[in-house]
Amino acid sequence: MPVRHVLVVDDSKSARLMLRKMLQGFGMTVDTVDSAEEALSYLRDQHPDAIFMDHTMPCMDGLTAVRQIKNSPATASIPVAMYTSKDEPSYQDEAQAAGAVGVLSKPAIPETLGAILERFNVLFDAANLPPPSSPEPVTATPTAEGMTADQVGAIALEKAEQVFYEAIETQVLPLINDVVAKLRQDVETSQQETCARIAGRICAEQLAAWQPPEPREVQPSEAALRTQMLPLMEQRLETYRREARADFEELAREVAGQVCQHQLHDLSNRLVRQLSLRFAEATQKAGLDAREAAENVAREMVSRATTAAEAAATQAAVSQADAAAAAAEQTTRQLWADAQRDLQRRIHLAAGWAAAAGVGASVLAYVLR
Repeated sequence: MPVRHVLVVDDSKSARLMLRKMLQGFGMTVDTVDSAEEALSYLRDQHPDAIFMDHTMPCMDGLTAVRQIKNSPATASIPVAMYTSKDEPSYQDEAQAAGAVGVLSKPAIPETLGAILERFNVLFDAANLPPPSSPEPVTATPTAEGMTADQVGAIALEKAEQVFYEAIETQVLPLINDVVAKLRQDVETSQQETCARIAGRICAEQLAAWQPPEPREVQPSEAALRTQMLPLMEQRLETYRREARADFEELAREVAGQVCQHQLHDLSNRLVRQLSLRFAEATQKAGLDAREAAENVAREMVSRATTAAEAAATQAAVSQADAAAAAAEQTTRQLWADAQRDLQRRIHLAAGWAAAAGVGASVLAYVLR
């Protein structure tokens, strides 16, 4: 069963009249209100088959009103379409999320309106809603008796506006719809022509700027490459040899110097330890000799009984002690002289080893050339 009774909600009187005229052309009964609040109040007593809801209105906007309609069990089954100039994809998704079946863009044209009505019919049949009886409200015609001049003027003004808008609906709106449809067709045609002209100009500019590719250079043969590469490879190899030889000589000198330094350090440490040991042995021996001489003198002094003999013995003991001390000093000096000669001999030997190591490093570097 097709949709027969429609409610139009829009704060623009001209938009309401234009859509009402188009819907009446489809054989429908149309009621109009100018705000979302009035639409909700209307739905408390009336039950239209479908609703066209504007988005931008004072106080409550259209999407909020649609959500309230869909949240009410009494009106949730009524299909609603947004009637607005917003046609962005994001807004269409937002409208569908709120519960609207689609968006009718302003100004409406018969083709898009017919598509929306077809969707209304499908939803209306699926809901199996009986067509509500919507008798035309009987409006009592006021009489001039008992009315003031202001009331009569208001009634006359309302009648004049009604005649004026009916004239617009019957004469102006069809012309506007035809003009809008013609303008849309002209715009689409001009866009196609403009796009074709721009594409042709771009192609012509690219063809004019195109240049044939430069011929590639002839690649040399394998024999020519070998002839050119061999001298370069020999030059690079000779350079590498010189650099490697210089690096090896430097490394050999550095290693020889480190070895000589290490050997001299070890030799000097051994010499110092040996000299210290020998000096300590010589000192200890001299002390033992002096102690033994003193003990011998004391024993001789005890063995003698007379004073003269004691004096002589004492003088002899002193002389023997002096001789022993002189002997010890002579022995120490002899040991120190021997140690000095031994140290000089070892230093000369170390210097000879160092010179031999340097000569060996030089010979090795020369051989490696």
